Amino acid sequence: MSKALIVVPDSTRKAHLKVILPELLRRTRDACPPKPWRRRMGRRTIKIIVATGLHKPHTKSELKNLVGEKIFSKYEVITHTQKKSDLVFKGKTKDGIPIVLNKNLFDADHIAVIGLIEPHLYAGYSGGPKTIAIGLAGEETINATHHPRFLDKPGTALGELQNNPFQKCLWEIIKGLPVKDAVNIVNDRDGNLKKVFRGGLRRVFNEGVKFAGRMFEKKLLEEFDAVICAVGAPKDLNLYQASRAFNYILNTKWPIVKKGGMVLVMASLKEGFGAGIAEKRFAASLKRMRSPEALIKGVKRKGCVAGEHRAYMVAKAMTRARLGFIGPRAARYTAGLPFISFSTINAAVKFIKEKKGIHAKIHFVSNSLSMILSRGESRRP
Repeated sequence: MSKALIVVPDSTRKAHLKVILPELLRRTRDACPPKPWRRRMGRRTIKIIVATGLHKPHTKSELKNLVGEKIFSKYEVITHTQKKSDLVFKGKTKDGIPIVLNKNLFDADHIAVIGLIEPHLYAGYSGGPKTIAIGLAGEETINATHHPRFLDKPGTALGELQNNPFQKCLWEIIKGLPVKDAVNIVNDRDGNLKKVFRGGLRRVFNEGVKFAGRMFEKKLLEEFDAVICAVGAPKDLNLYQASRAFNYILNTKWPIVKKGGMVLVMASLKEGFGAGIAEKRFAASLKRMRSPEALIKGVKRKGCVAGEHRAYMVAKAMTRARLGFIGPRAARYTAGLPFISFSTINAAVKFIKEKKGIHAKIHFVSNSLSMILSRGESRRP
């Protein structure tokens, strides 16, 4: 073996790369020693690629900050892009999903991958194959897997792994790639590193999901008039990422919010809507939306591309509850959109009590993207 590729999550995920990467690099060096002629010519045999999917490719300074200056200076660190010259078409899955992936995957003899395991709206849980199958995918693959025809399939749901067609597709996309080593991590609800799983990709993913399920799946015995939730950094930086919280709260089998209630998300929104392809499409779809029902109907009739799918999911959440944001920039970025906004939590609580009564039941969630809250019985011990 002479060429190794390490795939890592982008800066929207708190993967603790400065802690995790040194040990993975050591193991990769042991597995892939440089050939003598490469050593003499000074060529590096290990490359690190950041899996950005359709998010904005990272700048040189962002890459350095993500992996740490020492690793950045010693290894080649690159970012995934949607340039056609960076992508390779490798056929289709059994369900007709085009497999378009970063070309660096096919130049490597040895692939190692780092993943963050947390509840995911479509894959059930992130981590596992997703870092590669979506993070290093071309737009054709991401569009196809994030189309409502795919997302509305039974089993494509938060916390679901058994009979989940989205999860099954991810494994099929990476089939045949020389993924030899994996590290999957689980953070606690505050984003601190809780546990690390190392070894073969499928094994570490399965073990990590079992551990994460015991931490994050929780049943509640009542419904609430409103939920106020945080998403935590770095997901709170833009509207695209923060909006996921609406669906994490409302897209469970037995939602904890009453029909017609409210879900309010605390977020800094320092990046506004976000600068990536998907984020820009999301913003454009929301600005064009005449009503949630009209957007849902239009997408079901005409389809959509990645980014627009997030607007579709937000529209579905709007049919059940009133949605809004809390933060100093909330009003600026929700102006003209079907969201309510508040600068402070106190202002939001006052509004809820005005609309739902002085005794309105309000539930606070510290990190909604790491929780699966339901009124139903937990499936896990």
